[in-house]
Amino acid sequence: MSFRDILVQIDETKASRDRAIAAAGLAARMQAHLTGVFLKSEFLRSYMAGEVLAYLPPDTIDQLVREHAAGVAKASETARPILEDAARAAGVKSDWLIIEGEDGEALSATARRFDLTVMPPSVTATLGWRHLSVTDVAFASGGPALVMPAKALPFLGEKILVAWKGTHESARALHDAWPLIEKAREVHVLIVDPEGEGGPEGLLQRHFERHGCKANLIVDRSQDAAAGDILRRQVAALGVDLVVMGLYGRSRLQEMILGGVSRDMLGDPPAALFVSH
Repeated sequence: MSFRDILVQIDETKASRDRAIAAAGLAARMQAHLTGVFLKSEFLRSYMAGEVLAYLPPDTIDQLVREHAAGVAKASETARPILEDAARAAGVKSDWLIIEGEDGEALSATARRFDLTVMPPSVTATLGWRHLSVTDVAFASGGPALVMPAKALPFLGEKILVAWKGTHESARALHDAWPLIEKAREVHVLIVDPEGEGGPEGLLQRHFERHGCKANLIVDRSQDAAAGDILRRQVAALGVDLVVMGLYGRSRLQEMILGGVSRDMLGDPPAALFVSH
């Protein structure tokens, strides 16, 4: 079991360089093919509603359209070498895709054709306006995503922390992450259980052992701390570079109202996040 086909979102920004290096390093480790995807935007969607254009002279509209297209093309020409340089340095093969990036449908459809999608918590098509959330992509694509913080580490997966709740979402994330977990140097499993009502975690320990992985189980019974704060504290204390976690154990409406670990961690990732639903 491994990731053989990895998709990474790349644009012209400095953060993309770190993301490309991390994704290329992961592709080399997994012996995977790496594909960079650039999200383009269309002028009419990015700047103004169609009825506003009716009041502009045709020559002005044509000029604006040309300038927008030129800006997107220039950004793509800047972004592509970022991917190719990272792939070349890591010794992996790469491809380049340019897709429509305003509504997220094209990105989700593309992600369904890959084993893993690497992207920041949210992304905007070049010269576009709409923010696309990694949660939307993960939900729509049916596969896992690797969420990169603003400053990505060049090498991921040496020290992994699994956030375990015994739910469908955390089990799915664990199962999807085995290709990374089995290659990790250290694996820690965090169980936040303030009431001491945890399930048969001996089974979980043996599950890791049967995958050839000796995991360090940590049960935190803190009564006065939010689960997100506990998780962040463990990330810092253990020095992990990757957190494996499920997305939205509660309904998304509840997450919006009450916060929740998913929303907290994605808002400001303390490390790279491997997420799945």
